[in-house]
Amino acid sequence: MTPLLSLLLPGFLLLGLASPAITDGSLEKLTNGNTDFAAKLYQAVASRTDDNVCLSTFALSTALSALLSATSGPTQEQLLQGLGLTGLDAQMTAIQPGNITNLKQAVALLPSHNFEVSASLRELVQTKFGGYMPSLKYTDQAEAISTINRWAQDQTGDQIQQVVTAVDAQTELLLTNPFFCLSAQFSPLFNASLTQDERFYVNKYVVVMVPMMFRADKYFLAYDRSLKVPN
Repeated sequence: MTPLLSLLLPGFLLLGLASPAITDGSLEKLTNGNTDFAAKLYQAVASRTDDNVCLSTFALSTALSALLSATSGPTQEQLLQGLGLTGLDAQMTAIQPGNITNLKQAVALLPSHNFEVSASLRELVQTKFGGYMPSLKYTDQAEAISTINRWAQDQTGDQIQQVVTAVDAQTELLLTNPFFCLSAQFSPLFNASLTQDERFYVNKYVVVMVPMMFRADKYFLAYDRSLKVPN
């Protein structure tokens, strides 16, 4: 069995303009790059396990874009290549949720207290990504863990209690991106009486019965030629 693919809010559905000056060509390249990144990442992860796989490529792209803005030279080139964004200005790769009201995420770049960070980078992370960038003393592991987890709790309304359980005392820079979807309603509302128990394949060896939603109706289908996806 092929592992269940769940690419939570993939970048090609949620791209926001990083800059008012971004061109249509750059936006298309950004869209295509993130779609390619999502597919390749899933293939890489799925090839290593028979279990179901749940990935938020949007969250990963956002976090790596924040890191990308802090790099130059070969490091920046490698990140651009990995994200499928070769040829794009690093300053145009910021991905924002825009008007998605049921999406909550946060970005933090957490350098060591003895790691020098420029004021321009702090401003970029804070203004373009709405990021958090304090300096932490990783040698005090308990305090560093507590600081990171308290921040994640504050940012997600306590929906995420813990993003780290341990840190390396030698850490120079930690990148974290807690992400979750707020509750949303179906439109039209789903009739709970239509729920039926059906088989769910945990992996190729394990099958369990779980409640699933069923609704038969006629639904419109459109194809977006610019994004090359049905919706």
